[in-house]
Amino acid sequence: MLRRTYASVLFSLGLCLAAVFPCITLAASVLERSPITQGHWWDPTRSGSGFDIITIGSNAQATWYTYDQAGRPIWYTANGVLGAAEPWALMKHRWTNGRHAAPEMVGSFRATVRNAESIDVDFTLGTGSGKLALKPFALSGVPNEVDHSGHYFDPANSGWGFTLVQQGDVLGGVLYTYDTNGAPTWYAGFDRGARDSVNFYSAAGSCPTCSYTGTTTQTVGRIEFDLANESDVQLRNRLAPAMASGISIDAKRLPQLSRPASTRPADRALANFPDATTLKAFLDNAILNVTAIISGVDFSPAPAAATFSTTNLQEAGVDEPDLMKTNGDYIFTFATNENGQRRPELRVARTDPVGGSLQVLGSVSLGDPTLSMSYAGLYSNANDLVAITGTQAYTYGPLGPWGTSSAWLSGSTNIEIFDTSGGSLPVSKWKAKIDGHVVASRRIGDRVYIVSRFVPSIAGFTYGARSGAAFDQNRQLVAATPLADLLPKARINGASPVPLVAVTDVNLPPLGARDPVADLLTVYAIDVPRRQISQSVAMLGSTEAIYASTSNLYVATTRYPVYLPTGALLPEPTLPTTDVTQISLAPDALRIVATGSVEGVLGYDPDKSAFRMGESAGRLRIVTSSSSIWLGGTKNRLTILEPSTVAPSLLKTVSYLPNAARPEPLGKPGEFLYATRFTGDRLYAVTFKKVDPLYIVDLANPADPKITGALELPGFSEYLHPLSDTLLLGFGKDTKPSGTAGDGNFAWYQGLQLTLFDVSNAGMPREIQRVILGKRGSGSALLYEHHAFSSLTRANGTTSIAFPARIHDGALPQYGYPNEDWAQYPFQESGLVRYTVTGSTPSARLVEERRLITNRAPIDAQSSYSDAAAAGGRSILFGDVSVYIGNGKFWRQDAAGNTTGPF
Repeated sequence: MLRRTYASVLFSLGLCLAAVFPCITLAASVLERSPITQGHWWDPTRSGSGFDIITIGSNAQATWYTYDQAGRPIWYTANGVLGAAEPWALMKHRWTNGRHAAPEMVGSFRATVRNAESIDVDFTLGTGSGKLALKPFALSGVPNEVDHSGHYFDPANSGWGFTLVQQGDVLGGVLYTYDTNGAPTWYAGFDRGARDSVNFYSAAGSCPTCSYTGTTTQTVGRIEFDLANESDVQLRNRLAPAMASGISIDAKRLPQLSRPASTRPADRALANFPDATTLKAFLDNAILNVTAIISGVDFSPAPAAATFSTTNLQEAGVDEPDLMKTNGDYIFTFATNENGQRRPELRVARTDPVGGSLQVLGSVSLGDPTLSMSYAGLYSNANDLVAITGTQAYTYGPLGPWGTSSAWLSGSTNIEIFDTSGGSLPVSKWKAKIDGHVVASRRIGDRVYIVSRFVPSIAGFTYGARSGAAFDQNRQLVAATPLADLLPKARINGASPVPLVAVTDVNLPPLGARDPVADLLTVYAIDVPRRQISQSVAMLGSTEAIYASTSNLYVATTRYPVYLPTGALLPEPTLPTTDVTQISLAPDALRIVATGSVEGVLGYDPDKSAFRMGESAGRLRIVTSSSSIWLGGTKNRLTILEPSTVAPSLLKTVSYLPNAARPEPLGKPGEFLYATRFTGDRLYAVTFKKVDPLYIVDLANPADPKITGALELPGFSEYLHPLSDTLLLGFGKDTKPSGTAGDGNFAWYQGLQLTLFDVSNAGMPREIQRVILGKRGSGSALLYEHHAFSSLTRANGTTSIAFPARIHDGALPQYGYPNEDWAQYPFQESGLVRYTVTGSTPSARLVEERRLITNRAPIDAQSSYSDAAAAGGRSILFGDVSVYIGNGKFWRQDAAGNTTGPF
């Protein structure tokens, strides 16, 4: 057993650090990542005591602050090699004659690392023994740009020390010292919102081998900090208790014994694999964690042109894939069978920029008639058309596909580029088949950026096996599998497969408590005019949300499982955190810029999650939610991030809301976030539980965002669309609060609701008009897909808007009784609903135009899953003419309101 003194440990580790620091660079590699989280640890079942654990390579040192048999505070140390068979010596320390005396071995300490955020401790202490399950002591999910956390000591008179903990707006630590008799004792304190001074306490509690009875504390004063830099700290002692002679902490500048955060970039940012051997070793282990297969592959304000509407986009200049595209001369969509299922075929119609005519030219088959069409999207400009099709992951149970690796097996993505400049049907010019399921894609200029997720599929591999013969066979199969077969490949124009991403472009985020996974998230760029894959970069792990500006792509990944609504009763972690990675979309190369984290989660719907993010002036604004982290029921938080100039790999937190200076919540307790929209220097947000509060947040000062106004209405908005700087349109559902069913704290959905808001005064938003369409049972594709919305500003200044709707109405309900709010009404009609926005704020009005009806009751009363008005319906507006597209068919309505079709 190791019997080195605490002083010698400090001295030798200090020398090691002096030698290590000059060698560390910011080019983070997975080989540089610490095996465990550095800093403060505790066993949550024995609150009131804890550990400070630091590592250098495989060597670790633990300082344990706890209590003796009499309940008095005491501390011990242990150090050794992580994973070593031999236990470490547990040392007790004393202070004699103004110096640190030789320590006494009082037991043993064995640390078994489960993962970077889980350590099992077996210890002996005197004649007793025990076990502890340690976790990092997490008080905040916000990383500090300059993180002073670490262990500090006095090299001139070692044997005592100080642990500083800095997490977001929480500052505190533990002072390891000696009383006037030379016996080891400690004081601790943690304050939220503290900048340079913290209240400290003396504690009394249960010894490690005693039954746990809780902890009592008593205030003993304050310690002030001078945090000039991250490598040393100056303390000012304002504590009442006297300490042993020779210990002077007042005005003492102490160097850091542990490694400062800036020297450990791989611990909090993505790190790459330096070579194929390192990556292969990781994947060999990670693929063993892929769960059993309970999933499969499912085969079954936008910028307007002068005279016609285009795809409704979240960000101007960032095109999004859709089921229908037009370039003003042609309309392209996917063909479907009689049940509305997509076929690997495009239908093409000719029109003109004013919608004067509509002629179906025919169909064009995609390159492979066996293609999966579960995912389908198109991009179009004047001379080309890009079709992206492929498999889509699904699974059963509350996690959905995002938290289930096996859902992403056997995926493929197909990209086909067509030439549309010939004046007839599109001509295929380039095809690529890529391993992996599509997660998202965007087009900026001549490049299409695709995000895909790939999990290796190995013949004979038993997914989910964790022990026994199947597990042993899995290890043999993986060992025999070449690295190339564990990474995605691309097949261009039917040629032999080539790697989609280089080994050194694969990055690994900090895993924390998560098991290693073999899921590879790849971002690759297709240069459309050159017809080639021009760039790629990858990261291991999952994602739930993708957002793109014209300059950057952001990938958001929740560290804990995000449950679907069916799993809402499952408990949320106490500190749910979402990691955000910024990837530069520079023309010369895709580049990972930085990684940050925010408290809360974005949700399970990737389309709506994207609207919770927005970029302005190089800063990312993001809205997250949590039901546990900030106490008091579901709450929402706005966080503003930007790349740090001090810590180059970090997305630092610029500000968040609510905060101590501006505590007003973004939604009442228990209200869910339904719709968000960033536009300019504003955030519009709608929360809902029984009524619909609309919030306006002023973002003009990134360091001090603030809620300027709120408006409470019946119903809720699922989608928000800025019509101008002063007009906001909300689309959702009318509701009726329930006062009897369940706990009475919810509302019954009713008909569709369209609301026009006056937001000219950010401090006093006002409802101008509210329109209700149909009754309970009505639906619309716009509730789920923002591409279902179309808008066009006419030459006369009015704005035409349109969306598909499936209307349920009537005097008597189909189910229930007329006086019951839960009663559902029968189907009446479906098709395209149009309004004209006339006038200007504050006298603007919604004027309904004649509807384009495609189905009427009772003859055409389709079930909602095959009605394009409920899912998949799209439209193009040409002045007073509109074209409606659904399930591969076309309808046209002229200026007089006459409808022809389907074609």
